[in-house]
Parts: sequence; structure tokens; C-alpha cells
Amino acid sequence: MSHPEAVPEGWEPLPDDHPLTRRAASSGPEPELITSVRSLQDLIDRALGRVAEPTAQEDAGLAEVVPFPFLALVGQREMRLALLLAVVHPGLGGVLLVGPPGTGKSAAARGVADILPPVPRSLCYYGCLPEDIVRGGLEAVCSDCARKYQAGQPLAVEDRARFIELSPTVSLDALLGAADPKAGSPPRWRKGLLAQADRHVLYLDELGRYPAVVVDTVLEAVQQGHYTVHRGGLAATYRSRALLIASADPEHATVPRRTLERFALRARVTRLSPAERQTLYHRLRAWHAAPADFAAQYTAETQALRQEVRAARELLPLVRVDDDLVARAVATVQGLGIGSARAEYAWLEAARAHAAAAGRVHVTADDLEATAALALRFRGRALTPAAAAEADAEDERIRAAWEAARAQKPVPPPPAEEVAP
Repeated sequence: MSHPEAVPEGWEPLPDDHPLTRRAASSGPEPELITSVRSLQDLIDRALGRVAEPTAQEDAGLAEVVPFPFLALVGQREMRLALLLAVVHPGLGGVLLVGPPGTGKSAAARGVADILPPVPRSLCYYGCLPEDIVRGGLEAVCSDCARKYQAGQPLAVEDRARFIELSPTVSLDALLGAADPKAGSPPRWRKGLLAQADRHVLYLDELGRYPAVVVDTVLEAVQQGHYTVHRGGLAATYRSRALLIASADPEHATVPRRTLERFALRARVTRLSPAERQTLYHRLRAWHAAPADFAAQYTAETQALRQEVRAARELLPLVRVDDDLVARAVATVQGLGIGSARAEYAWLEAARAHAAAAGRVHVTADDLEATAALALRFRGRALTPAAAAEADAEDERIRAAWEAARAQKPVPPPPAEEVAP
């Protein structure tokens, strides 16, 4: 039996086997003082054992990724031109980068987001934007946004364009969205990746890795600019005006004809020359050593390019193509044996973007010449290793067909449609 400390008169000492005696005799940590209690509720929680033991803050493992600057790319003029045309003309359609691995396709796609102007981000759950009111009046937005608009309050804020890379294992619910079962009644819709990518960059790395249903869904939604989800008798329509970029290596997987046809532009990405590879090595080394510092060297030029893109976008609706050039473009496409009307549409729209980027409101023959191969190659057949090997010969056929159509006499414009009195 131990010798307890003296106790006040009239009190009996505690036996050795009493819990309080054992706790006092233990060598554990000192009990927490009540002076650290912040409130009565805190005291009650501590008395009932509801307060969890404090834990050290863990590293979440998050990282800020600084992409390789678009303006730091070396060579690959055709790839950069195709991406710039798509940036200037958001409704042009997808861009397919065709080439072997290690040629900068993914780096170029990631860098595009930095040269995009800011995009509007709706402050409304239903995604209402000021452009909806411009097109359809106050009835085109929800009642809350209509009141905000009349009160002079903003419906959206400018947000930085983002780069979204689609995983090959993405589910259709994640891609399109679905009703949230936890939201109760009425259910709230959870936006899919296609809706989240509206006005942003959406990238598919190596088309051959994606299921056909995913590729077809993405291409259809981007081409239409919107899509509708039907789930359990409910429906929701989302905007999907993403800048779609995809890469493909025909040596890795064949791209079917139906898929290839849906891309507006197809850029060939080739191996760099020895001198270009030396330049790229030094830039990559500087970027890996200090990504933020390296990107800062291109900040001013990137901002200037972003402003030029914004100006070209504002000019684009004013750019016109003369009927003579339209007729020559159609004759070229027919001379190549291409049956799809998507070919001349993509070509003429790319030429309009080319003119807008140059600050002009009229498309010239040079604009069509500069964009012919991008819009017309790999049309009407699947992208196989054999087709890729014949790309130089195909480009020459495109150039010859265009020169032949260009040399023809001007085609008179079609007669004006008569308007009934």
C-alpha cells in the first residue's frame, strides 16, 4: 500500500486500486486544463468525449502546373496555325494533330488555354449569360437573372480559360452529367465534363485509346454547340462550345473515316530538325528547372497575342467570302473527289479565320491557299499508316486542284432570289 499525500480533515484517502489513484500515479501526459475551454458547449463536448484528438496537418499533394508556353514552341508551323485558327474561330470545329509521339502535340494543346481570352462564367445555377438576353430577350433567362439584369447587376464574371483533358475511362454520366440522387426533390443536375468545358479547351490524347461512343458523343456535342441529357423522364440541355483538340498517331491506332470526317482541321506534326531540337532542349531544360520563371519570359507576348485573338474574334462576323471564291473552293473539293459538304465549309471558315487574324474583312485566294491542306487532307478515308505515308502526295494533289480551279475564268454569281411583293 502506498503512502498517500495528506488529505483534509474528515476526508478518507483513496485506496490504491481506485481509478483516480491509478491515473494520478501513471506516467502519461498531464490532463487537459479547463482553462483552455472556449465555451460552455466546448466544455460539454469535452466532458462527453466528443472532441477528437488534434492531428497534424497533412500534405494534400496538390501542385500548381505551369504549362509550357505556347509561344515557346519550336517549329511546327502548321500545328500552330491550325490551333490559332481554331482559337480565332470558336465555331470552326475540332482540330486533329496527327503525328508520332514526342513531337509536342500535348504541349501545344495545353498551351492554347493561355492564349484564349477570358471566358464568361455564369453566376446562376441555370447557367444564364448576358448573350442569352441579347439573342432572346429577358424570356431567355430565369426570373432571378431577369431581375438582376433589370437592376443592373452582373449575370456573369470573366474567368480564365481552362485546359480539360478527357480520360479514356470516362463514363457517359461523368461526360454528359446526370441528376444528383442526393439533392432530394426536385433533383438538381450535376454538370458533366462536356458542359464544364464550354468555351474552354477540351483535349483527347491519342484518339485510339477512347471508346467509339465517347468520341462520337464529344464530336456531336461540340459540333452542335449543345447537348441534351435524358435520365428517368427528366431532361437538361447544356452548352458545349469547347475548343476541341485531339491527337492521333496512325502507327498506334487507326482513326475511322466517320471520326476523321468530323474534325474541321487536320494538322501534320513532324519531327523537328537537329537545329530545332537543340533550341527545344535548352527551352525545356529552363522550363523544367523553373517553370514559373520560364513562363514569365513570355508573359508580355502572350498577353499581346491574347488581345490580338480577341480583336480577331470581334472582326470575324464581318469577314466575307466572295461568291467567286466560294465557287472555286467547291470546284476544288469536287475535283478531289470529296463528297462531304463538310470539306468546303471547314475550308471556307478556316479561310475566314485566317483573314480575321490578319485584320481583313475580305477573304483572298491566299487565305484559301494557306488553309487548303489543313481542311482537305485525309478526307474520305480512314487515317492509317499508309494514308499518313502518302500525306505529301495528297498535299500536292490538293495544291494542284486548287491551282486549277484558281486559273479558271471567274464564275458569275448566282441570280438573286426574287422576293414576293
